[in-house]
Amino acid sequence: MSGYGPRPSIGNSILAWGLLWGAAEASVGHILHWIPIPGLAGLVMIPAGIFILGRVFAETGRPSSIAAASFIAASVKLADLALPGRGPSMALRPALAILFEGLLIAALFAAAPRLLRRTA
Repeated sequence: MSGYGPRPSIGNSILAWGLLWGAAEASVGHILHWIPIPGLAGLVMIPAGIFILGRVFAETGRPSSIAAASFIAASVKLADLALPGRGPSMALRPALAILFEGLLIAALFAAAPRLLRRTA
């Protein structure tokens, strides 16, 4: 035990990190999509998402937690549908990207132990 207080439950970790990532995507990501630099939003938000997914895994030790947190984040990102913008695709495409990013990272984390055992 690290001495920094009780370890959060798995569900609380998934929910907290998923909400944080979703809120960042819904606010910062939304603003970045308005800046006319192609790929800027992805350049900033993808590393942020990967960091958050790494934290989810560090706290839970479960690849399935990564997928669950990305589902929460994608759901929060859909709140952008209520914001003025350039149409529903400005919320739907990033929400799908968030979901797919989480599923890909979860699959990589799930496969990593097997891959590492093969090379050792």
